[in-house]
Amino acid sequence: MNKFIKNLTANRVVRFMRKAQAAMEYLITYGWAVLIMLVVVGAMFYLGIFSSPNITTCSFQTPGFACFTNKLSSNSSGRSGLILDLSQTTGHDIRIIGFNCTTSQTWTVTDFDGITAGSVTIPSGSHASVFNGTVTLMPLPCYKNDGSKLGPVDAGSYYRGKIYIHYWDLETNIDHKVTGDIAGSVE
Repeated sequence: MNKFIKNLTANRVVRFMRKAQAAMEYLITYGWAVLIMLVVVGAMFYLGIFSSPNITTCSFQTPGFACFTNKLSSNSSGRSGLILDLSQTTGHDIRIIGFNCTTSQTWTVTDFDGITAGSVTIPSGSHASVFNGTVTLMPLPCYKNDGSKLGPVDAGSYYRGKIYIHYWDLETNIDHKVTGDIAGSVE
């Protein structure tokens, strides 16, 4: 009788193990399929397939900097580029001394377009328009892949690039550089 119970228990264990193995194979097979689908959808988002060309996005990798408002502008008066209102919460007042908006992923200090008219000072916890020249809201130039600036022919096109800002910390008198991303439709 004892041998019969042992055989009965062994048969149940074998059946249970077969079911467990089938369940694990099912989960692993569908798990791989779901993982592959997530990777494909993530790649599509990264490439911008799901992003609307009518929405302009602007962000900085460095904490303490944000785009308060921005617009990629293209008009026939020769004032084309990026209109940027930059906010900063670095804890110190800063002065913007250089700017570059480009599709290039690399840059050097000589790539910066100088901000004229005494530069732009932004108190900590505040925001200000970063402009080019003596006219407020004069767009900052943005460069395309071929090295040319955004212009009237680019109206309605999609632009994706990097924003490089060179600034002085007015409390420590040390210069810094921050990098951001800009993407959207040129208006």
